[in-house]
Amino acid sequence: MSLQSSRIRRSVTAAAFLFDMDGTLVDSHASIEAVWFEFAERHGVDKAMMAKALPGRLAADIILRVLGPTADLRAALRWIREREHQSPVPVRPIAGTKEFLASVPRDRWAVVTSASRSMMVRRLTAAGLPTPNVAVCAEDVTVGKPDPEGFLSAAQQMGVSIESCVVFEDADAGIAAAHAAGARCIAIGNESGPQVARVDDFESLRVAVHDGALVVDVEPVP
Repeated sequence: MSLQSSRIRRSVTAAAFLFDMDGTLVDSHASIEAVWFEFAERHGVDKAMMAKALPGRLAADIILRVLGPTADLRAALRWIREREHQSPVPVRPIAGTKEFLASVPRDRWAVVTSASRSMMVRRLTAAGLPTPNVAVCAEDVTVGKPDPEGFLSAAQQMGVSIESCVVFEDADAGIAAAHAAGARCIAIGNESGPQVARVDDFESLRVAVHDGALVVDVEPVP
């Protein structure tokens, strides 16, 4: 089923939902930028370049994009992880997220994130959101978004076909990964994703379970 942006409310059926985390379930923008902009300053990287490299990507991919292939990747990753865990976590849930997740059975949704597993737990907990039964995190993939590996792995672990899943994503890299995997996608606050319904947040979404299937009622924004 193709999801096109329109003011017409429609229902979309899925076997499972796959959620990105940062920017989709939680607003962690300030927390992430604080660490990475400090990293940029330490390495003489332009902040605008860093901001462009951040959304949806693995830390290793970001480092190589901004520092190049000769970067000391292990040392850089160690610094990033240490700073992430030392820094405060000023995160909050995206509007409507708590209510939306509460209406979805725990065994029917997963998180696919470029964050480490420890940061996923930390940010979801700080936002007052539950942790998923299934999660695919940075350390669980060999290639990050926009590669589809993470979404394909989550669907496999849940025992459903990727074509029967709906992905919720905010970043271009994640939207591209969802399409590459063969999943349908609803973009959260992203205006540039191709061939997806776009909503501002989860307040405009309603979900119910009918005959064992998840049915989400979508009112996209133009």
